[in-house]
Amino acid sequence: MANTEHGVSRVVNHKDYYLRGGDMTVVVENHLYRIHSHFFHRESSFFRQKMDGPNGNEPVSTELLRYTLDDVKSEDFARFLWVFYNPKFSLYEAPLETWLSILKLANRWNFDDVKELCVRELEKLPIEPVEKIAIYHDHSISRLYLLPSYIALCKRNGPLSFVEGMKLGMETVLRVADARERVRQRASEGGIRSPTFEDLEDEDVSDLIRGIFGLGSRPASPSHATIPPNGSNGPQLNPAPSGTRSGNNQRPNGPPGPQSNGGLLADTTARSSVDTMHPIMGLFNLREQCHERKHRLLGHHWQQ
Repeated sequence: MANTEHGVSRVVNHKDYYLRGGDMTVVVENHLYRIHSHFFHRESSFFRQKMDGPNGNEPVSTELLRYTLDDVKSEDFARFLWVFYNPKFSLYEAPLETWLSILKLANRWNFDDVKELCVRELEKLPIEPVEKIAIYHDHSISRLYLLPSYIALCKRNGPLSFVEGMKLGMETVLRVADARERVRQRASEGGIRSPTFEDLEDEDVSDLIRGIFGLGSRPASPSHATIPPNGSNGPQLNPAPSGTRSGNNQRPNGPPGPQSNGGLLADTTARSSVDTMHPIMGLFNLREQCHERKHRLLGHHWQQ
């Protein structure tokens, strides 16, 4: 709970990240952080540009490493710092909500190795297909990792709902609908009298989806699957009224491995408006119902 004086929120030192020897101070909401600029300079091209000065080779004085993040939540920033100050060394076990907070800031500030760490950890978590697709698209993570999620959507019995369509965006909805149509068609061409989505093996559906979504082979590691955001200007950094002190060079456990960009651009199509998506989802659902009724009738005919 924020401390207040005369109804005005008072800035207090963060309980975990006001560190001895920190040379960079950051005010987020009502918390004052004192941390090590080394990690921000090393990991982030955005902060490196800020710290290197106008000529790129003259480091900014530690007296100027004072920032206020007006559009960041203190809880999210603390979760982000945990990556560098994790006391459990290389163990990074956290729930989905924590990784989404970290991923959002890593993607925004061009912390490429931190973004790789987020992808590796997200790949370990059970995430529903629609939610995972939306997350990876929103944060410019390669669609190569989404092949199992696309397969699950194309082979499930029910069509996409309107809410799911809004999460996925127009482009993905159209591609998924195309894939579902082709799965049915391929099953029919194989001589199946009343085809269903389970009549094709995942490998066959995988090849079909790779073609529709323009996917290549799955990357060997997240380092080949993450893409820095296009045109990201990062946060608004304003001078903070707090002082800083230089100190020791504490070495936290940062994310391993060099950054290598690659893969495909994620779905950057803007989310469609409600007025546009309503008739489209209604049309797709109507086609699904017609297909299902047709297949039931055909199945009844062949049983007789």
